[in-house]
Amino acid sequence: MTKVETREVRTIVQILEEAVKKEYESYKYYSNAAKHTGRPAVKKMFLKLAEMEKGHVTELNKHLAETKAQIMVESAITGGS
Repeated sequence: MTKVETREVRTIVQILEEAVKKEYESYKYYSNAAKHTGRPAVKKMFLKLAEMEKGHVTELNKHLAETKAQIMVESAITGGS
């Protein structure tokens, strides 16, 4: 992997990490909103949105782990160059 490719992959890791953080914040936001509403239909909607965000966190974490594993493998193959 070239230095440009390495920098690009590390940028991808940073983007995925930030995306995970934002999705998790959204999950907490919707979960909290569900706790504070007295309307059952609104609570149901917020809980559904929270679950969607939780799914996004799971999916992004999977991509993040795969990307990090790829970096380690490529680094081992190329000797870190």
